Amino acid sequence: MTEEGKGLTLMVVEDNDFQRAVTARVLEDVGCDTVLCAADGDDALKQLVAHPDRVHIILSDLDMPGMDGVEFLRHLAERNLTDAVAIASALDDALIHTVEDMAQEHGVQVLSSVEKPVTREKIRRVIEQYHRMQCSHKALAKKAAFTVDEIRHALDDNQFEVWYQPKVRISDGTWVSSEALARWMHPEQGVVMPAGFVSVMETEGLIDLLTWKQVHTIIEDLHGLLEEGRDLSVAINFSPQLLDDVDMPRKLEAIMQHYGVPASRLTLELTETVVMENMAHSLETLARLRMKGFPLSIDDFGTGMSNFQRLNRIPFSELKIDRSFIMDLSTRASARTIVASNIELASHLNLKTVAEGVEHVEEWAALREMGCDMVQGYFVAKPMPFSELKAWEKDWLERYHSGFPADPSADPSAD
Repeated sequence: MTEEGKGLTLMVVEDNDFQRAVTARVLEDVGCDTVLCAADGDDALKQLVAHPDRVHIILSDLDMPGMDGVEFLRHLAERNLTDAVAIASALDDALIHTVEDMAQEHGVQVLSSVEKPVTREKIRRVIEQYHRMQCSHKALAKKAAFTVDEIRHALDDNQFEVWYQPKVRISDGTWVSSEALARWMHPEQGVVMPAGFVSVMETEGLIDLLTWKQVHTIIEDLHGLLEEGRDLSVAINFSPQLLDDVDMPRKLEAIMQHYGVPASRLTLELTETVVMENMAHSLETLARLRMKGFPLSIDDFGTGMSNFQRLNRIPFSELKIDRSFIMDLSTRASARTIVASNIELASHLNLKTVAEGVEHVEEWAALREMGCDMVQGYFVAKPMPFSELKAWEKDWLERYHSGFPADPSADPSAD
């Protein structure tokens, strides 16, 4: 027996007696403290109401007699009876995806679906994802705890740092780039994620101050690596407010020239909403950035309705495939088709591709076979301070050249 499920209560909702027993045995084998079993939605609801403790994860079939899984999920949301749900069904992938979207719209936290037959490895992944989700929620819980005065003081006191999440070339494992991420090193609460301060900064007009401070740090760090002869670049996310400043490209170019770093070494990652705030100014700014040689990356590709229109209107040089598709590569044929199609599309448009959120060797192998260019995610590296990058690279190359002997545990606190 292993201990991945230690401290957790799980429920199996499955009408097939044999499959229900097998799944319950797997949950016991991975160390779950309590395993509840129900034959349909009605039975499950009765047990959930009567159970004295919180049920952390429910594995539910969909096609069941009596109350089916679809109705059951709605009741779970309305009554807040669990932390998370994973669908375990042999139904069509597209139908499962529709039901998961429905559950999320109802407010249910949905984990990756579990393809039957249920195995220990599949359950381990669900539990890993649950733990990451819980840590993420704890980070978000800090969001409302900070006032603008506290954030101003943190800026004045230089409490914000730049952390980096490396990206590696999938063909040979070489470290080629990093995404720069803001972290607040709070003296009492520890590392605070951007969700805890970015929205306040944007509302209070402080985001530009943080961004330009961090840009100087990023380019200085990059300059040091280039001086060592390293062939590296850095990617950074800019707030929509900065893209509204048509003079921003000139300011950014001046910083690059001050440190002697070519514009081609700094990629700007743009998400769905970035260019929508003020379309005319944003497009003018982006055009200037490209004329000055800054690469543009379309982030979270495939998650918004206007992605193809943006590809047609903005001169991108890189396409990032959203983690929501990567996490389903091994379980959903539709996800594999979407990822492969995006990689092929990017190739035809002469765009580099980056897969984010890669956590397992199977995802790495699938992406390599599809022809993806770069990989980013916990399988390769968690975000880290600049001072830790070289030690990480040594360990990573040892893992890579030995054939990935161990799938590293994801660090949920570092997302």
